[in-house]
Amino acid sequence: MLDPVLDTGDGFVLFALSNTDLALLRNVVRDQYLHRIQCECPDKVGHYAAEGMASYHQQYNSAHFDHAKVWSKPNRVLGPGTYEQILRTDLFRQLNALYPGMGVSDEENFGWPNVYWRLVRPGSADIGPVHADAWFWELGHGSMPVNHYRIKIWLSLFSTRGQSGLRVVPKSQKKTDWRYHGEMRSGVNKPVLDEVEEELDLFNLPLSEGQGVIFHDRLLHGGMPNQSDASRVSLECTLLVPNKHSTS
Repeated sequence: MLDPVLDTGDGFVLFALSNTDLALLRNVVRDQYLHRIQCECPDKVGHYAAEGMASYHQQYNSAHFDHAKVWSKPNRVLGPGTYEQILRTDLFRQLNALYPGMGVSDEENFGWPNVYWRLVRPGSADIGPVHADAWFWELGHGSMPVNHYRIKIWLSLFSTRGQSGLRVVPKSQKKTDWRYHGEMRSGVNKPVLDEVEEELDLFNLPLSEGQGVIFHDRLLHGGMPNQSDASRVSLECTLLVPNKHSTS
């Protein structure tokens, strides 16, 4: 695994999870997913469990629960016990070796590191718009420890290569004057890109299930429109790395 700050000009590096890590991460996300559904419609949770997360869009009915409310970001942050399990994965052992002293951000102020997942239905508006993660922090979402920098990790748990996933603008972290503004949505001041998205050199990352990307905090990126026939499930978090590991 390479450090995108030190080792590449593109601002991102792809990698693959071990089969053991992929199975564990799928299981912990599935457990939280089913628990939330159980709280909202206990008579339907067995059906959702049997069909699986990739078929969520086929099972969901607005009569069951409010999709946007139930799957707000705070409801998708994994709990502290689950985070302890994630720390023991091969992935996090590699990350800790690469970034001694690193941590994971708690931008929701829950009191523990925030690792969270996202579910994107086919043909829906569930995807995140193009942005740089640094903009959220500049707008006051989360607090940074001194003498640290940020790197993002994004993992595909269920997706279709080339049809659902993440897209980026390579090398965009090198440009410091991208235009954006803040807009309050769902109680959060979120960044909105003021550039013409169609004029950006957006690149669909060639990610399959069990693969991921580590990328620069200022890299422009956003969700790929889900053109597959399955719901996409991803996992992500922000690493807080001591500045002694950075040359930027």
